Amino acid sequence: MSEINVDFAFSNDENDVITRRLLEIRVNPYKNYADFQAEVIRMIAETGPIPDDFRNLCYAKKYVNSFESPYIFLKNCPVDPDLPILDLDSPVIDKRNRKTTYVAEAFLLLYAELMGQQPIGYVNVNDGDIFQDIHPMRSLMESQSQKAAKTIFFHKDLANHFVRPDWVNILGLRASKQNEIYTSFVRNCDLLDYLDEPVLKGLREERFYTPYDDLTLSSSNKKLGRAPNHPILGGATDYDIRFFENRTVGIDPQSQELVDEIVRALHVLKKRLLILKGDFIGSANNECIHNKEVVRIGDEGAVTNRWLMKTVNVRSLDMHKMYMMPTEVRIVNG
Repeated sequence: MSEINVDFAFSNDENDVITRRLLEIRVNPYKNYADFQAEVIRMIAETGPIPDDFRNLCYAKKYVNSFESPYIFLKNCPVDPDLPILDLDSPVIDKRNRKTTYVAEAFLLLYAELMGQQPIGYVNVNDGDIFQDIHPMRSLMESQSQKAAKTIFFHKDLANHFVRPDWVNILGLRASKQNEIYTSFVRNCDLLDYLDEPVLKGLREERFYTPYDDLTLSSSNKKLGRAPNHPILGGATDYDIRFFENRTVGIDPQSQELVDEIVRALHVLKKRLLILKGDFIGSANNECIHNKEVVRIGDEGAVTNRWLMKTVNVRSLDMHKMYMMPTEVRIVNG
């Protein structure tokens, strides 16, 4: 069941041609991102592998009003033909050691390049890897992070971080149709239309607190301390929302009532998406909010092997250069 319209579906022939071409890229993006990026850019310049209809779609989507249209949903996208079963104790390290083709990574970067997006990493998230896994990890199974096996509540990625991504792009690598594990979305515009004006006014006041996300806090690379109090609504834009369900709290009973009202509204308005192998969802992180809902499990074993890959992207690296690692223009120092 998917409640978001498909924008583009690659034919099987198109998928095969792109996959074969991406399999030719042997540069390891976890060891040499710059050369990997150069290989993808070289492919984009070629005539043939990428369908013109897809190039045209990306060109058109690059200029849409993301407040009204924050999603792009693709089907039958290229994915590595052979994927290892990852060690649950250290899936990131196991992936780096055993995944020797980079089709998924290359497609995520190809899309970002066509859309004019800049992928970034965080030193506290997988040690700065640009390509991140939504895959269970034994020590974080119960967390509210991409390493969880259970429901992750409504949030914006890095909702109260000093570098919040403009886009979150997710590609399905491995998932069972027997399991109803949905990624659900709500557009900011629908949430704001739904809430009453007195609620919106209260949300613009600095009466809320959201701790940094679990994955950031679990890292020993850099300690960030306590996140600042904040308004839920407003900031970079009038419609900016900083919120993480069951983590964002009001600092007094009245503001907590406003938090509770948002949660109720989100679950009324949500649209569900079942991400399976080859499904891609790109979302404007500042114009919508999303969650992961575990609704029904028919294959327990497939839950711990479910694997999506994502990038978090910004409009401009220069806008955030003051927060980057000294020698890494794409990796946030935090």
